[in-house]
Amino acid sequence: MLLSACIAMGFAAAQPLIVLDMEQCLAGMGNDTVLKYDTLKFVGALQGLVNREEPRLLIRFLGGTGPNGPINVDDYWLSRMRESWLRDRAVERIETLEALFEKFPEASKGAVLWDQDVAATANVASTICGVKGWLPVRAGGELYRRIVENGPKLPVQMSLAGMFDGSETGSRKCDAYRWAQREFLDKGLCNDALMAYYIDGYSQEPGKPGFHYPDLANAGLANADYYIARKAFFFDLSPWDDEAPVDDPGQKPGTDCATLRGLLASLHRLNGGKKMATVGGFVPWNLKYTNFGPAGSQHEPVPAEWTYAAILSSYNAIMDADALGLVGMANASAYAHFPLKKRYKQNPRPALQPLEPKTYVLVYMGDYDSAAWLSGSIPNVWDDPVRGSLPIAWAFNPNLADRAPYVFDYVYRTKTPNDWFIAGDSGAGYLNPNLLAGDRLGSGLPDALGLWTRHNKAYFKRFDYSITGFVINGFHGAMPVRIQETYTRFSPDGVGMQLGFEKSIVGKTPFVRHVSDIYPDLNDLDKTAAQMAHFARAEKPQFPIYRMILQKPSTLAAVRDRLEAKYPEHRWLFCDPYTFFDLYRRAIPNQKRSESIH
Repeated sequence: MLLSACIAMGFAAAQPLIVLDMEQCLAGMGNDTVLKYDTLKFVGALQGLVNREEPRLLIRFLGGTGPNGPINVDDYWLSRMRESWLRDRAVERIETLEALFEKFPEASKGAVLWDQDVAATANVASTICGVKGWLPVRAGGELYRRIVENGPKLPVQMSLAGMFDGSETGSRKCDAYRWAQREFLDKGLCNDALMAYYIDGYSQEPGKPGFHYPDLANAGLANADYYIARKAFFFDLSPWDDEAPVDDPGQKPGTDCATLRGLLASLHRLNGGKKMATVGGFVPWNLKYTNFGPAGSQHEPVPAEWTYAAILSSYNAIMDADALGLVGMANASAYAHFPLKKRYKQNPRPALQPLEPKTYVLVYMGDYDSAAWLSGSIPNVWDDPVRGSLPIAWAFNPNLADRAPYVFDYVYRTKTPNDWFIAGDSGAGYLNPNLLAGDRLGSGLPDALGLWTRHNKAYFKRFDYSITGFVINGFHGAMPVRIQETYTRFSPDGVGMQLGFEKSIVGKTPFVRHVSDIYPDLNDLDKTAAQMAHFARAEKPQFPIYRMILQKPSTLAAVRDRLEAKYPEHRWLFCDPYTFFDLYRRAIPNQKRSESIH
């Protein structure tokens, strides 16, 4: 058969998968943290463009932890991908920008220059990259000298330098975002259901942006590829309406917040209110918008998170919360092409257990409301050899399958009879469900409870979910029965709550409030067991839900053993989530019992 005929029929051999060793590439740049920052930003943007239709370019970048110590997370996932999906793809490894330009001539299409004196333009340039295909380069920086003035001589297609003077809003920062909103979002050139909230080019040391990221993994630069591939709108704005942010102290207080609300309103207009939008990223609380260290605000970090979540909720948006610590996620633009099955099945539902005077424990194993946290944690928590020895409710938010589908396929393929999957906060995405109805913080949007139900049903059906482990309403109070009824439609087997609610059982769906977050002291698990035992009551049966974050099965098993040995009078039984909620349902015969906030 002629080669041309093979190509026409789709039988041509796949091109090699190029893997750029980012560690080696950056190591050759010495101590120039600005050049490293700019290079990673450039490469992540290029990935988004070249991986838009299929996997072509990966980077080797992120460090992490496995059961036996330090690993490279990107090596880990590439090896998993090559077990099945990419097993027939040859891999070609490179280490320099020069080699990258040779392999991907589209990298030379052109540059959009961003202005380090208006840090917001770093994000505006990422938006432009997704829409126009021009790669972001800092105006006048070392990378500019290497690849625009010299080397491949990228043509400058647009320069944002000097464009924004604050004449529109009194803020050069907000002027940049409002210009980008008009030019790209309002005109329908961006994705109608995806945004990206990652820190811009801000620096606490004038003239040296990027210096505060010796750990570039927490800069979020590697995360941009997924959002650029999907033409997302990038921003970094304060959620507070009562103060000027530390990165723009001269603005009228609340200008950032008003700009943020304007972006979300534009996105809602774009999708006609027919989609729940996803916003990747998180409040950069260690550097801006809180009172942590030098971040320059009067507000605490958790209230900053909750205020931001409330704003998103009022505009039908959920958070894919890449928060500090595990911000980094590389190669999502490539791996998002992973061919998920249409349906995945959990283990068969467990047989009914007799209700006895015991302390029935459910441990919510989170927080997996971020694709970056999920992808980066799996090698350590999932590959723990103790997994399978006790029932665990893994709170993997199902909407994360959009950005990390490979994780879901892997955990479903390798689950044990003791591994169970539940949704985390607050279902198929993190929001405050109380703000889907009523005044909605003045957004003017209509009730979105039906939209939220449809959104969740699709994800819950695909992954065989029927339990939501933790619903966060932040500052917005107990859940009224109307919203409880909404949860019964997609989470019929149980709902765990941050705050109170009107009824313990609605229809046949039980609602249970968490008793405490538990942060194990790995050097003194007896202390952790004592902390959990503190919540045990003499009255039985009892149904405490404890929340643990990024913990391993081996840690949970060790704490359980200590509880059983040191506090046997409480008759501890660690449950799978289905048994837990079923027993609770049977223990609460009065469906009118109320739960108050405390």
